[in-house]
Amino acid sequence: MSQTGPQQSFGLLDHLSSLFRTYAIPAESLVVPAPFDNDDRACFTIMVPEEWTSDANGTSTVQLLEDGQHLGPAGANHDDIRTLGRGRFSHWNNKVWFSTSDSSDPNTNGRTYSIVPPEGWAPKDGKNFWTERKSMRRRGEKLDVEWTLHDLPATAMDQADGKAFAFNLRGEWPSDEGSFSTLLVLEDGQPLPQPHAEPADVVSSGAGRYAHRGQRVLFSASDSSDPRSNGKTYSYAHADAFLIAHCTKAPVSNGGFAWLVDSLPSEWPSEAEDGCASRVRVLEDGVLLGPHAASHDSIRDEGMGAYSHWGPSLWFSTSDNSDPNTNGRTYTVLQLEEDD
Repeated sequence: MSQTGPQQSFGLLDHLSSLFRTYAIPAESLVVPAPFDNDDRACFTIMVPEEWTSDANGTSTVQLLEDGQHLGPAGANHDDIRTLGRGRFSHWNNKVWFSTSDSSDPNTNGRTYSIVPPEGWAPKDGKNFWTERKSMRRRGEKLDVEWTLHDLPATAMDQADGKAFAFNLRGEWPSDEGSFSTLLVLEDGQPLPQPHAEPADVVSSGAGRYAHRGQRVLFSASDSSDPRSNGKTYSYAHADAFLIAHCTKAPVSNGGFAWLVDSLPSEWPSEAEDGCASRVRVLEDGVLLGPHAASHDSIRDEGMGAYSHWGPSLWFSTSDNSDPNTNGRTYTVLQLEEDD
């Protein structure tokens, strides 16, 4: 009894003192609005201006506050923030990794978080860096992918060898030559079934195969007929997005609830690059999954829509941990515009 009594008393006093704290936000601090991205367990992240000196390139002077009270210690190990929480935080490159004072979720605990920036720094035009940023999109949001659609008249098609026909693109788009093409060729409004094909296979086998090399696309009709005279309409579309069903390979299991898709466009920045925040997002039947930038272990162990863009690969899980190859849903990978 002598041990439990004082501990219970301290816990009660600690709770009562928290109820009567003064929640004044210092004038020099900037309020950071939700949402906060969950890195793993108790750790959440905040994007900060790249020009701020961080512990990665010097010594950070950034201060983080919760309802006007300083969090800390600063400069904490990222694994300690994830596992121990309790206000630890770290400023590394263009992100602050942090935990709340009681390791709760800052998106739902009702508290206000603010940052005291480095001395002498002022936001452009006096605007708050975070409130001026557009929403980074949240899990469950319905999102329409905007494709740039072009008609493909018969006069734009050239006869090639065998079952193949060809057309030239307007402008330069990333192709399967050294990258990953997000081009779709459509027949009567539906994507042809076999992109990223070898040119020789388009010529010999047809059946809706197509190959994007440089500015030239070699394609075949779904029934290998002449697209110039078969009575069907053709078009092509492009966006910073692609359907997982149209990848070079179907998603493969990576253990637990994780699925792996390789060969994302090499131009898309990923979390594997120091100081970089991936703008890749994953949709399931048009609805955003998440959290993004999740640890690979949490994707395998917990799943439920978590994913990670790392180098040219995407580790992802479905919303209910089902198999994306057999659950009948459509998965789309897209890259947000920089100001989204």
